[in-house]
Amino acid sequence: MAALALVLGLLSGTGSAGGHRVHGPQVLFFGDSLIAGNGAVPRRPVEVRTVADRMGWSPWVDAMGGTGYTTGGRHGRRYEDRLLHDHFLSRSYDLVVLEGGTNDAHFGRLSQLRMRALRTLDLVGAKEPQARVVMVGAFAPAGVDLTRYAEADVILAGVAHDRGLQYVSQLPFSSVTDQGFLSRDHYHPSDLGYEQMGRALAAAIRAWVPAS
Repeated sequence: MAALALVLGLLSGTGSAGGHRVHGPQVLFFGDSLIAGNGAVPRRPVEVRTVADRMGWSPWVDAMGGTGYTTGGRHGRRYEDRLLHDHFLSRSYDLVVLEGGTNDAHFGRLSQLRMRALRTLDLVGAKEPQARVVMVGAFAPAGVDLTRYAEADVILAGVAHDRGLQYVSQLPFSSVTDQGFLSRDHYHPSDLGYEQMGRALAAAIRAWVPAS
């Protein structure tokens, strides 16, 4: 994914990251350019907003393109490094949505993926012991060789299983060829694509986490 950084606090109509009063479960969405909404016009976390609106959550977003569990992209900051230094874990959340694997599959080290994912989960668990964690896997657009993406998906699903966490695969979207699903870069989803992914993610999470 494009190594374009976006780190912002987002509260869906109920406040801001600057300390205003907020309502609803506090949820951190952490990930790469998919969480940031690269491809949306204008760029914004469309998938996050779709999930949060459907679940009644107050979302906080920490997203940086090009990064993953094993790769820091141009910024040189893997997930564990980001979580240690970006201060988002200095507040308490009811739930953490941890999305990743795309950049690990694209140019990361799959041999290190399980170990790095476990270390990232250990950090989140130590900082947010009260929070439920949902893991969301890699995305690959239609037409891309899925070999490494599928391998990353299996590894991360195994990590989630071993830790007793919910895992949501995004690889089913690799078969979507509907016109308008992808953005102009033909890799990231468009606004429409993100909305579809957000609805699917909300439906999957709802089976584990009740809406507010």
